[in-house]
Amino acid sequence: MDLTEVIDAYLVESDEFLRDMEAILLRTETSTPSDEDLNAIFRAVHTIKGTAGMFGFESTVKFTHVVENLLDRLRSHEIKFQAELTEILLKAKDHLSYLVAEETKGKIPESKIMQGNSILDLMKPFQGSEIVTAEEKQNQNENEIVLDKKSNHLVSAENQTQTIQNHKDSIPGYLISFRPNRNVFSQGLDPISFIGYLKKIGKIQSVKIISETIPNTMDFDPESCYLGFEIHLDSDAGLDAVRKVFNFIEADSFLHILPPDANIEDLADLSFQLPEEEILLGNIWREIQILTDASLIDYFEELKKRKTGISTNSEENPSSPLSNLSSDELREDKTPTNQKQDQNKSATIKVDSKRIDKLINRVGELVVSCANMNQLIGSIEDSNLQESSMLAMRLLNEVREISLKLRMVPIGDTFQKYTRTVRDLGKELGKDIKLITEGNETELDRNIVDKLGDPLTHLVRNACDHGLETSAEREKKGKPKQGIIKLNAFHEAGSVVIEITDDGNGIQKEKVWQKGIDKGLVSGPLPDSEDEIFKLLFHPGLSTASQITNVSGRGVGLDVVLQNIESLRGSITVKSTPNQGSRFIIRLPLTLAIIDGFLVEVGKNQFIIPMDMVLECLHFTDDNKVDSNQFFALRGNLIPFLRLKDYYPCESSGENSRENIVIVRNGEKKAGIVVERLLGEYQTVIKPMGSVFRHVKGVSGSSILGDGNVALIIDIPSLFERTIAVENERLYK
Repeated sequence: MDLTEVIDAYLVESDEFLRDMEAILLRTETSTPSDEDLNAIFRAVHTIKGTAGMFGFESTVKFTHVVENLLDRLRSHEIKFQAELTEILLKAKDHLSYLVAEETKGKIPESKIMQGNSILDLMKPFQGSEIVTAEEKQNQNENEIVLDKKSNHLVSAENQTQTIQNHKDSIPGYLISFRPNRNVFSQGLDPISFIGYLKKIGKIQSVKIISETIPNTMDFDPESCYLGFEIHLDSDAGLDAVRKVFNFIEADSFLHILPPDANIEDLADLSFQLPEEEILLGNIWREIQILTDASLIDYFEELKKRKTGISTNSEENPSSPLSNLSSDELREDKTPTNQKQDQNKSATIKVDSKRIDKLINRVGELVVSCANMNQLIGSIEDSNLQESSMLAMRLLNEVREISLKLRMVPIGDTFQKYTRTVRDLGKELGKDIKLITEGNETELDRNIVDKLGDPLTHLVRNACDHGLETSAEREKKGKPKQGIIKLNAFHEAGSVVIEITDDGNGIQKEKVWQKGIDKGLVSGPLPDSEDEIFKLLFHPGLSTASQITNVSGRGVGLDVVLQNIESLRGSITVKSTPNQGSRFIIRLPLTLAIIDGFLVEVGKNQFIIPMDMVLECLHFTDDNKVDSNQFFALRGNLIPFLRLKDYYPCESSGENSRENIVIVRNGEKKAGIVVERLLGEYQTVIKPMGSVFRHVKGVSGSSILGDGNVALIIDIPSLFERTIAVENERLYK
């Protein structure tokens, strides 16, 4: 059996649990954890332990078992949560992350096991007295009052035990009747993993799957659970220990556990609580060896008496609202109300991201084909055909939007992990730092989010080390003792903008420029353009740090940031004010799959300009040209421009061809691109460049047009850099 997909699901689920665990633990540094918080942490560790046990990941199980014991005592208030536990549990979370990821690949090295043991040793002072075992708890509760669910009256546990012992026939092991609710999958729970964990406390003698409620194909809902389970477990563990296995799924299930000393009467009681027919249950229990042939006769005798008694009671009370219901309706009525309500709620399903990528790619190809079809239909004078074509295109655009949204995820999860980064760096650097996140709900293509982790990590680390001062330095400047780093995301003109801001020293322009001179990158006096200065920060090997630390100072980081951002068809700019702080601004496209472009032509070559960067198009004449063809007069303002034919090899269509200028923007800056023909808006699929052309400046990709020709997608930020360079050469010549 191929378990690859199942293990992948285990890794994804565990990662989600551990992220939530870390977020809760970080909150405990400023506030006492609530019962809900402690339960959530316990559930995360408990679920990972159960699933790891199902796969036989022993190192993970052994480590989580000890952590789980501590968390169990915390949530039951046997011990009090102390501030020191935050650091210890964070270390436990980090080690558990390692175990989850690495044990799926093979055996854990002994050195890592010892590292885990050292973390567990840190927990010992907080454990207090020995943990009470499940058997001891059961003995302590012998005289507690319990509810007899069948007869609806209270009896003492001592009397109940005595009643069971009076019967000669007892079942040979635990009988677990497990009926997960139909909506259990939507709660993120897998019944099989809980059953598999029973192997940790005993031997599963037999399992019988109940499939009586599976509907026909037309009514089948793949998001619903239709199966039930009858389990025969042989174990020396107490009843509490067995029930604890189902701790987090019991609320979403019908669960009844009969201990090994249960008798025929208890089985009869159970049969009336289960939705299946009594005869079917009797055969199942016989099949899983809960019942023997001899006891089966006694069982049906007892069953017959009980059925007669219940029937008589119903007749004596005809006014009862249940008396007019059939047996099937009575069984249906056993469905919990919350389950019926949950069936009306929208459910979430997990889909392999590769499937979504394939869907979006096919939709993109369909967009191109449909665009080609529309061009052909446009030349045919048939109003019905043209109307049908327009309808198909409108529906296709809706499918395209829905498909793209499938891969959109909020950036808040990415922002959240930097809370831990800032916390740990603050302690390492001896700085008091607070992270603030805004725009967490801003959505971005998941492929972009996945590749954004490293650039954001570099920028956050630089803000902690370079940007912010120590608390003593801040107080001398009259600033608050605590430094602030802010991560913010928002949509702007069809793009996503991410800002990393700090309220620290700011960037010393003179120092950066001097470093550039020392490296031989620039020469001359300090320019007025901040962009020209700050661009040096992204040059490999350039660092303004006064000393090398574990965090930075080697000139490695921002050059990688620039490369990663540009590989995502994005751009990054820097703003800074001395003694007030710095702001790094990243602009990214919403998706990497399909682009809304503006198609232009130069000679016989066609190019695509990202539509979200296009402001307007104008006829280009000599009257607009200013100062040796470097600037264009636009409503009283001068903006730089360039001709595409000067930067790309284009076959000219003639010297006297008419020219047009496309006004584009990148952030707060504007520039003009001179072309020959304007062909209008065009939706297209982005095809990556081959490895030979991947690092060519000014091109972010290519596209196959409806007529089969290839059009290059213009990289506007790169062209802006070229335009600025030309302008600077002119000014400082």
